Amino acid sequence: MMAAFTGVCADIVAAQRRAGRFALTTAERDLFGRWHEEAAAEPTEANLPLRLLTRPFSPRPIPEYYRYTSLHVHDWFLADAPDPVAAAALALRLTLADLLDLERRALPELPYLAERVELLTGLTARVADLPATPRSRVGELPVDETRAFLLLGCSGFPQSDKHEEHVFLRSVQACELVFFLVRRLALPAGSAFRLRQLGLFADLLNGIFEVLTTLTPERFMSFRAETGDASAVQSMNYHLMELVVHGHDPRREEIFARFPHLSCLRGEPHVEVQPLRRVVAGLGRPELDELCAVAERVLLVWRGRHYGFARKYLPDSKGSGGTDGWAYLKRFVTKNAPPVPEVDLAAFACL
Repeated sequence: MMAAFTGVCADIVAAQRRAGRFALTTAERDLFGRWHEEAAAEPTEANLPLRLLTRPFSPRPIPEYYRYTSLHVHDWFLADAPDPVAAAALALRLTLADLLDLERRALPELPYLAERVELLTGLTARVADLPATPRSRVGELPVDETRAFLLLGCSGFPQSDKHEEHVFLRSVQACELVFFLVRRLALPAGSAFRLRQLGLFADLLNGIFEVLTTLTPERFMSFRAETGDASAVQSMNYHLMELVVHGHDPRREEIFARFPHLSCLRGEPHVEVQPLRRVVAGLGRPELDELCAVAERVLLVWRGRHYGFARKYLPDSKGSGGTDGWAYLKRFVTKNAPPVPEVDLAAFACL
C-alpha cells in the first residue's frame, strides 16, 4: 500500500507545496515537463505516480483548465473502472472527505472555517448515503488505498499559497465528478433507478456551491490572479453533460469555435442530440417524466447559483475563459424547456 511519495516524486510534491504552482521557476516547470515526456514514452506501473504528478507541466497543448484542475488524475481513476458511476461516486466522496480533513486541521488557526467544516461534514455524509448501485450506497463501496492515495495526492495542488484556494480547487473537481455522473446516468434514458440517481447526484452541485460560498469575495480574489486562464468553459465534461441533458445549444458555438479541443462538438453526432426530457417523453412513462423534471429543476438552481456567484464575486470582471463573465452565465440559466415559473435571477445574484 502506497502511503507516501518517495524519491523524485516527493521532490515534485514538495516543490508545488512550497508556495503554490504559480511560484515554480521556469527551470522547475521545464524539468517536470521533460520528466513527464520521458515517463509517458515508456509508461509503466512503477512510473505512474511520476506521470500523474508531472502531466500539468507537459509541453503538449493542454488547455489551462486541465493543467489547473489535474483532471487527468480523475480520468485515470475512472478509466478502467468496471462501473464508472460507482467509481465516480467514490472519487467524489474521497475528494470531499479530503477537503474536510484539510479544513478541520486548519480550523484551530482559522476559526472562520467552522461553517465550512459543518457544511462539508453534512455534505460528505450525504454523498456516502446516496445509492451507488441498486444494492449498495456510496459509503459502502470498497476503497483501494493506493488508488485513493494517488487520486488525492496527485490532484491537490493550488496555484497560490492561500489556504482558501483549496476549497475552490476541490469544489471544481467535485463538480466535474458530478458532471460525469449526470451524463453517465442520463443514458440509457429508460431506467427509473438511474434517473432517480441522476437527480440525487445533480443536487450535490448545489451542496458544493453552498460550501464554496463560505469563501468570501475578498478571499476569492486573493488567489484568482494566480489561476490565470483556467476556466470551466473549457471543460469538455461540462459541455457533454449539458448536451446529454439539454440537447444541442447553438448559442455555445462561439465557445466551441474558440477552443480547439471543443471543436468536435460543432458537428455530428453532437448537433443532433435531443434533450433528455424529449427522449424520456417518447417512452410514454409518466413516472420517468417526473424524475427527469426533478433533475432539470436542481440543475436550474445550480446554474442560477453559478451565475449568482459570478455576479457577486466578479461584478466588473471578464470571465477567465474570455467570456463576458456573469453576463455569459446569465444567458444559459434558463433552457429551452416547458414553461416553468419565472426565474428570479436577482435572487440568485444575492445567493
